[in-house]
Amino acid sequence: MINHRIVLRALGSLLYIESLLLALCMLVGVFYQETAFWTFGIPTLLSATLGYGFTRFGKNAENRLSRRDGYLVVSLTWAVFSIVGMMPFLISGATDRPSVAFFEAMSGFTTTGSTAFADVDGLTHSLLFWRSISHWLGGMGIVFFTLAILPGMGNGDQKLFAAEATGLKLGKLHPRIHTTARWLWGFYLLLTGLCFGALLLAGMGLFDAINHALSTVATGGFSTHTASIGWFNSPTIELTESLFMFLASINFALLYLILFRGKVRIFWQDSELRGFIVVLGLAIVCMTVILTPSDWLTAAGGPLSTLPDSLRRAVFNCISVMSTTGFTTENYMDWHPNGWVIISLIGICGACAGSTSGGIKMIRLILGAKVFFTEFLRALHPRAVIPIRINGHIVESHVVRTVFAFFTAYCIILVLSICIICGYDYSLLDSFGMAISSLSNIGPTIGHQLSPLDSWGTLPDGLLWLNSFLMLCGRLEIFSLLLPFIPAFWQEN
Repeated sequence: MINHRIVLRALGSLLYIESLLLALCMLVGVFYQETAFWTFGIPTLLSATLGYGFTRFGKNAENRLSRRDGYLVVSLTWAVFSIVGMMPFLISGATDRPSVAFFEAMSGFTTTGSTAFADVDGLTHSLLFWRSISHWLGGMGIVFFTLAILPGMGNGDQKLFAAEATGLKLGKLHPRIHTTARWLWGFYLLLTGLCFGALLLAGMGLFDAINHALSTVATGGFSTHTASIGWFNSPTIELTESLFMFLASINFALLYLILFRGKVRIFWQDSELRGFIVVLGLAIVCMTVILTPSDWLTAAGGPLSTLPDSLRRAVFNCISVMSTTGFTTENYMDWHPNGWVIISLIGICGACAGSTSGGIKMIRLILGAKVFFTEFLRALHPRAVIPIRINGHIVESHVVRTVFAFFTAYCIILVLSICIICGYDYSLLDSFGMAISSLSNIGPTIGHQLSPLDSWGTLPDGLLWLNSFLMLCGRLEIFSLLLPFIPAFWQEN
């Protein structure tokens, strides 16, 4: 039975947080002398009022949160946050289409980074900051953030953690989820500060550095400029971004243990991290070859005049896509088609579970590969007991089932989405690019009708709503979002 009071109480506490962030954006608008009072004042008041009403309704609720309650809190939180978060775009006049405003808000909270605005440079400072702060909050997880700063719910903390935690694992640094959340969010804040300082040293201005630090560590991709990172035309900024996008792609619990507990040895012992580095390295090598002119041996100045530039472009764009950050410096569609294939494949793969990245996650791919090759051994030795191990630990059968259920659901949703988008008279390449970009929370897409640098606002309303759903589906890794739509979820037994 769903405990409606505890669900609304948890949702009310979360809405208080959104109201504070909206108020912060209003202060940014006041600082830059923008007419941001109503733009953010109305959503702030609405969020605070809803938060107060929900918490009052759930004041005397039994402090018991079931697994179903946890899934419902997570699904409702991301939906309600996006509905409230879309209001500044509508009230400010940045758009008069609710589908565009909701798409932009959902893209922010899910750290997808696709934008529906054709002129990002024309947005006010307060709106730009709202886009970036939504990235930062959604990166580690809205509910996970609440676990870090609000009083715990006892066993309910574990239920919320399980419902929102990305991938197969996030990593517990402490027996109490509440303490783990605080440590990881503290590390997340520190990494954001380091990224901000590094971008300042690399030559970014103060406002640009703040916004890009929030987007980078969240592996989001919203920029303060329409041309994204390409606007700065700076190899130093690109390399700085590449470093922090790579760090944000690693399991945060693992990164915490390496940097603060001195357990450097586990850096290469973790099979998922090894797999991520190997796949990323291969992608960079192949992309460097693709981006290097075929006549580079005879080109004026020799190979040294082309290889460094090709390598720099390959490193930035491969890390940007595989981390699902989605910053861009150029149009992928100007590359050889083999480059489109690499971009698509590494975007689908994603980075490590427990990071802020999207995609399928390397741990699932590694486990799937182990199951695949183990079946060959079982075919040769039918009576042999061949356990599947990850990092030296035997993987239980129910975990394997969950992974393959995820693969199946991912493929079904992807194929259905491609068919729907094709029904709007978009090419198969464009349809595939849009579906992959949204479902894997990548941001930029491949396609001729909608290229990586184009605005998604050119899409009809139906496709904007569809891609908003796909972004949330990818961020909550399918099951957390779809469970409340199953009739059995609401049945008492």
